[in-house]
Amino acid sequence: MGKTDLSGKQNYSHIKVKKRSHFLDLGIYIFIRFLLRILSILPYKTKIASGGLIYQKIISPLSGNRRRILDNLKLIFPDLEERKREELCSQVPNNIGRTFFELLSPNAFAKMALSAKVSGPGFNILKRAQDQKKPVILVSGHLANYDVVRVVLNANQVSVGALYKPMNNPYFNSFYERCIKEIAKPLFPRGRTGMGNMMRYLSDGNVVALLVDQYMSHGEPLKFFGHTAYTATSAAKLALKHDALLITFYVVRKDDGVNFDLVFESPVKPSTPSEMTQILNDRLEKQIRKNMGQWLWTHRRWKSPSALLNRS
Repeated sequence: MGKTDLSGKQNYSHIKVKKRSHFLDLGIYIFIRFLLRILSILPYKTKIASGGLIYQKIISPLSGNRRRILDNLKLIFPDLEERKREELCSQVPNNIGRTFFELLSPNAFAKMALSAKVSGPGFNILKRAQDQKKPVILVSGHLANYDVVRVVLNANQVSVGALYKPMNNPYFNSFYERCIKEIAKPLFPRGRTGMGNMMRYLSDGNVVALLVDQYMSHGEPLKFFGHTAYTATSAAKLALKHDALLITFYVVRKDDGVNFDLVFESPVKPSTPSEMTQILNDRLEKQIRKNMGQWLWTHRRWKSPSALLNRS
């Protein structure tokens, strides 16, 4: 799964976009494949730990992640002690790096994900719904490695369709798509065609999984950690339209860095799209508070639509 955009198109045609360098894209792709080849000689646990450190120590500083993490923490936890802020500035990119290298090691990752400890009432509810061919929408956020859910459910004879965001780098994207498709299928690329195919898959009584914790300029101004966060309500709208169960799930990385817990919560009761989506935000916030270093604090979740207009 990747970042989901479920509420339509965004029109930022007034914003100038730099033309990508094919030579740079090719160079990045070659470097990543070379790095993976070197790491492949290591045991899986060491390989993933090394990938986390490489991202934390090299890639993340070059990406400006520290500034974004600190900005978000200052907004949400203004009184957080400096020691904890520094811990999160290390833990967050380390988790991102681990997740990245796990997705690029599909076979070994899938074997590890199968051992995830599954808990929560939503798991059996989901399986009963599938026995009756009732559609189910699973919702989570960018916490730990969310793709664990696809592996676990496929092993339990529950096929999960998911949207993913194709990479901008065309060379790397081909490799990336091969990897995530090896983990589990079906997958739908983000966009009109992919969204349409996913909708048909859901309407046939299947399960789809979505991540709804990304900023959406055309979303509803709901609350997340006590601050306004523009949030897509499309998952709730789809659940109401298709009479689908809306079940929250969360993947949590264990202390050893490679094993996981997988929690399925009770379905969100049908009401209005805004009320249901606020529950999604509240449930995710609760999980993040318990696992602060495993969420994507590098994402500018609380910006306003005017921030984009100011860039024109």
